Amino acid sequence: MNQADFDVVVAGAGAGGAAAAYHLVRAGLRTLVVEKARLPRYKACGGAIPRTALADFAIDFQGVVEAVPDETYFTFPGLPPASVPLDGGPVVMVMRSRFDAYLLSRSGAEVLEGVAVEEVAEDAGGVRVRVGERTLSARYLVGADGATSRVARALGLRAGRQWGGTLEAEVPLAGRPELRSRYGHRAVFALGVVPDGYAWSFPKAEVLSVGIGRFRPGRCNLRALLAREMDRLGIPLDGASLHGHPLPAYQILPWPSWGRAAWRTTGDGPQERLSTGRCVLVGDAAGLVDPLLGEGIRYAMISGRLAAEAIARDDLSGYDQAVWRAVGHSLATAGEVARIFHLIPAISYVLGVRNPAIVGQFVDLLSGRASYVGSGRRIIWNTLKLGWLFRRRRAGTARGRVRRGRLEA
Repeated sequence: MNQADFDVVVAGAGAGGAAAAYHLVRAGLRTLVVEKARLPRYKACGGAIPRTALADFAIDFQGVVEAVPDETYFTFPGLPPASVPLDGGPVVMVMRSRFDAYLLSRSGAEVLEGVAVEEVAEDAGGVRVRVGERTLSARYLVGADGATSRVARALGLRAGRQWGGTLEAEVPLAGRPELRSRYGHRAVFALGVVPDGYAWSFPKAEVLSVGIGRFRPGRCNLRALLAREMDRLGIPLDGASLHGHPLPAYQILPWPSWGRAAWRTTGDGPQERLSTGRCVLVGDAAGLVDPLLGEGIRYAMISGRLAAEAIARDDLSGYDQAVWRAVGHSLATAGEVARIFHLIPAISYVLGVRNPAIVGQFVDLLSGRASYVGSGRRIIWNTLKLGWLFRRRRAGTARGRVRRGRLEA
């Protein structure tokens, strides 16, 4: 390839694309971000980010922080709620329209708005991308174009990808002091209301971001379930616009394969392939979404940094393995936690969410102070152990009733 127009083209200006652009520019690489929408653009997202995820950037984000909740509040139909303090403000709430645009503006990258990357051609020397009526050349391409990534399709990556889905609305707080007092300081997780997911209410400066998500493939009426749960919580949806968004399901080989030596020697990892010789996928395009919480912002930004580091080295061969080490193993473990929770949700809620030790570990995960590799396995073990003790106690009670019945007879 002759002299390229850019060192790197980034397709998509979300959190992953903006993070990649930030680190690429700081590595001295001429970077173009291509975004199909006009910025700032709305994105259906709860907008919860652990402060630890912001530490990779020499940027003051305070101007785009909407709220800092001081409490997590868990509910389950027919069971008592549980509340856990968020001491020290470890999680911040943002509106994605403002946050993504702000991070991109601080990246120093060139930006092309209102057009999408439509075609990709790759060879040993670089890539050519068709952007609207133009064809641009670059040494590398970062696919950060979301769950339905056109870049991934063009490259033949994530061919078997699957999606869940979310539905979200913004509920105004102006003129609603009771609503602000009750929910303006807490992150609400409404469990047991949708298969393989939950409903939520996250506070922002002048709205509540409420929504519902199913984080694995499957059919259900999210609109009806959201309306019913918000009515139960006393959050009115009257006149609120609903926004839907596909959510990628993190895909990996079955659990026993993690311990096999093959992926350790090949370096491929048990997850899907996320790169080629000149292109990488990050964020939702790479399927990097927490299977339990549905969170993707922090993983998008981490993978954006990893992509930039690999490109700066001029070697993408270790990118997939770096993603597995940094986030993939944790997300895979989260999938096992999610599988157990959603298999027995009421029991998991009683034995897990209402258990201070386990819910404390959950808050550490939410806050970015721990990964699922350690905490997730402890949550699985503790929940299973409590479940075994619970069943044993019930069995002992039943045997006692039988013995008493025989004596009475």
